[in-house]
Amino acid sequence: MPEKAWLKGQLHLHTDNSGDSATPAAAALRWYEAHGFDFAVVTDHNFVTAPAHEGRMLVAPGIELTQNVERCEPPPEPGLACLLHVNALFVAEARAGRFRFPPPGSPRRDELFARALRASEELGGVAMLNHPNFHYAADAGLLTALSRSGLRLFELANEAIDSNNAGDAGHPSTEALWDAALTRGARLFAVATDDAHHYDDAPAVTARGETAYTGDRGFVVVHATRDLPAIRAALLAGEFYASTGLSLRSVAREGAALTVEAAQAGVTIEFVGAGGEVLRTVAGPRATMTLAETAGPYLRARVRAADGRRAWTQPIWRE
Repeated sequence: MPEKAWLKGQLHLHTDNSGDSATPAAAALRWYEAHGFDFAVVTDHNFVTAPAHEGRMLVAPGIELTQNVERCEPPPEPGLACLLHVNALFVAEARAGRFRFPPPGSPRRDELFARALRASEELGGVAMLNHPNFHYAADAGLLTALSRSGLRLFELANEAIDSNNAGDAGHPSTEALWDAALTRGARLFAVATDDAHHYDDAPAVTARGETAYTGDRGFVVVHATRDLPAIRAALLAGEFYASTGLSLRSVAREGAALTVEAAQAGVTIEFVGAGGEVLRTVAGPRATMTLAETAGPYLRARVRAADGRRAWTQPIWRE
């Protein structure tokens, strides 16, 4: 049988099928392959892109189910809008082409997100809630409720410049949202993504004085055999870590123990529990902690490098 490997993947990227990128899918995928990615899912706005790709990198069709609606409840804060986005990953190739939502039946945010989850399922995909702090689309309570409706993935680190991952004085960070949802019982796995729109054209975009949304800044690394069904299954099982550039040699989520080993020295490993409490800090590339050493319902790890790069493991839970 094929052996499992650690595979670097991108779960959020745009092409000229999105309307806000000028790069054809073939060129975007060549860019990702040249940057060492093992797989990528193309996620254009309300368009299933299923491109042929002849290179080494595996490519899956996807879509960003984009609901930019005039009204939602609770309403957005002044100056913000109702921009509610969910990726459907690994959708059926037969669904390639334009997707259209019917007019919304309710302005409630939970119901708008729920219909995106239903659309993802109908397309044969895996739902992933995108950039919860972009226009503050989703809070911890909503993440918790959607988890109970089947949501398994959300963007902890969407590396687009306007995703507001860190939050602000009036809004928690996306990592704090994750811990709040996990503490309430949600079973959510966290991803890092690029949300890229610009590739070889990025220098020209910047030269015009515009913001370039570039790639290879946020990604997942999945422990799976090298085929798309196995990668999909590993994501749903939490057999991956999210990263903004930091590489891990291994992550073992075995029973009640979590063991992390970084691929380089000079890092700090933090074990995090209920409410986001840092339970243990280890200066060095390898560390282990068990659920028996904490009273909380879950345990996860965060790895930090001095230059700001980070990696996050998925939680283990007390059964």
